[in-house]
Amino acid sequence: DATDRGQIGELLLMGELADRARAMGVQVMIEGPGHVPLDQIAANVKLEKRVCGGAPFYVLGPLTCDVAPGYDHITGAIGGAMASAAGTDFLCYVTPAEHLRLPDIDDVREGVIATRIAAHSGDLVKGVRAAKVWNDQMSRYRKALNWEGMYAMAMDPDKARRYKEESEAAGSNVCTMCGSLCSINIDNAAIKFTKRRSIAEAEAHAVG
Repeated sequence: DATDRGQIGELLLMGELADRARAMGVQVMIEGPGHVPLDQIAANVKLEKRVCGGAPFYVLGPLTCDVAPGYDHITGAIGGAMASAAGTDFLCYVTPAEHLRLPDIDDVREGVIATRIAAHSGDLVKGVRAAKVWNDQMSRYRKALNWEGMYAMAMDPDKARRYKEESEAAGSNVCTMCGSLCSINIDNAAIKFTKRRSIAEAEAHAVG
């Protein structure tokens, strides 16, 4: 799949078939490669768009390396994020069981979530408004240490909640990564203190 003669020949043929299909009023979507090094992904997407007249493009991952059986949902998500950012229209999910066995329901869940992360990362690069609104709202909830809001915005709310509630910081407004040294918590406290002092100074000035 790594931009060799066979792949390019196949792509040229698909471009011809896409033209024939369009001439007969048939919609077209082009299947792309599944194993592509990082430095060739964007070029593959641009080449498909040019050869196939901008036809929607979907890729199988693509996996960026072949040495991680059991973790191919991760290698696929890395490639998928780059492909999405470069203009790919559809990502085919890859499960941890890829190349090893048929996936079970847990494999499917892991694969779908990893691919959703890749697609969302690409959407942010492409300026998809809904993706930015979602991402920005999570940032606001994090700034406010609003855990219920963060769970609601999480791609996997159940897992996010479980990790927090199983930690030593369950019930606290901080997590165990920084604990009492949480910079957001300290910053929020400083802002509240400054506001209270400003109000107190204004009241004192008014009385004076």
